[in-house]
Amino acid sequence: MTNLERRYRALLRVLPRWYREDREEEMVGLFLADRTDELDLEHSWPGWGETGAMLALAVRTRFAASHAPANAVRLGEVARWLAVLGLALGLRDVVHVVYSEIVLRTGDGVVPAPQWDAVLVNFSPLVVVALLLRGQRTWAKVVAGVALLPWLVRALTDPGPAGLTSMLWQLPVLVGFVALCLGFHREAPTPSVRQALWWGGGAVLTGAAELVAYGVGPVVVPVALVVARVVAYVRGEVALGRAWAVFAVVWARWGWVVGGSSPSQGLGPVVVAAALVVACPTAPVGVRRARVLRSPRP
Repeated sequence: MTNLERRYRALLRVLPRWYREDREEEMVGLFLADRTDELDLEHSWPGWGETGAMLALAVRTRFAASHAPANAVRLGEVARWLAVLGLALGLRDVVHVVYSEIVLRTGDGVVPAPQWDAVLVNFSPLVVVALLLRGQRTWAKVVAGVALLPWLVRALTDPGPAGLTSMLWQLPVLVGFVALCLGFHREAPTPSVRQALWWGGGAVLTGAAELVAYGVGPVVVPVALVVARVVAYVRGEVALGRAWAVFAVVWARWGWVVGGSSPSQGLGPVVVAAALVVACPTAPVGVRRARVLRSPRP
């Protein structure tokens, strides 16, 4: 075995075992088909294009949409649901941004003008959802990544408590972005307009309920988590239930941030919300397979 073949086989290890068992020899043969020079076979390395293609194939096979073992398809479904939940959280934040940066500020000469950069960044989930509905997954990921850049710069330039608080606050959005990149590859199914309206409407209502429920606003999202978790269990949507469980664990950072930064809200709502968040990931997920966000192909 030449060094180049050894390096190609090492590169193929990013692929899942079930895929390598079926295709490894064929792929290595294709990689080495035109590489006949002895010096090339001993000292060359896989090209950047080949490496990028293997990494993209690894994502598509490990977070599969179809034509893969059940575990790979299930993992892909969970990743896509996590991305949907991350976008729903962003749409819920749009309500808060509209209220705080536009409604409260506009029309008052004493209050500073809206921070339009923050408004535009927080409105990015709307653009991401629209791009996903059009099937433009790459641009959706680009927009979501660019929206995270201001927060990333602040987190890296402020390593103190403020930077840690900012990192914890944005953790669900960051997890949603990673899930978006992993789950919505070119073979993933495209969300329907009905799904977008359903989840977007629920997110907007949740954000509005937080503003209206004075004094107990911190409990609204945990209650929504538990209700959605129960619905997923009743409908037998295992992948959605697991995504809700992961999302609840990520959302647990909220108690630390709110409890430390807003003690005036009192411990009652924080304790109730923490109990609900803890109950969400520990509940059973059901036994039947997911029926939503699956590829329509056989």
